[in-house]
Amino acid sequence: MSTATSTRRMRMHMARKNAPKESRPLRITHAYGISLQWSKLPPRTRLTPETAMDLRAEGFTMVLAKTGWGKSRQVSLLRYADRLAPHEN
Repeated sequence: MSTATSTRRMRMHMARKNAPKESRPLRITHAYGISLQWSKLPPRTRLTPETAMDLRAEGFTMVLAKTGWGKSRQVSLLRYADRLAPHEN
């Protein structure tokens, strides 16, 4: 076996070093709003507090977030904002 082949095999079995999931904002692909339909968002849009506030100001209520390869989930922007801002009692 050549050195190039063994090196390539080692790379295939090495764990990928990714940032922790908590530090990576979800990628969002669509938003649901007052038009009562899903609207496509620009590519590589991330769900950050600023993005959530901007989308809420535009009248959107939910986003479709990618959670993995071929997986997605709906995220309520209202609940996302509530989770970020602590309630005052």
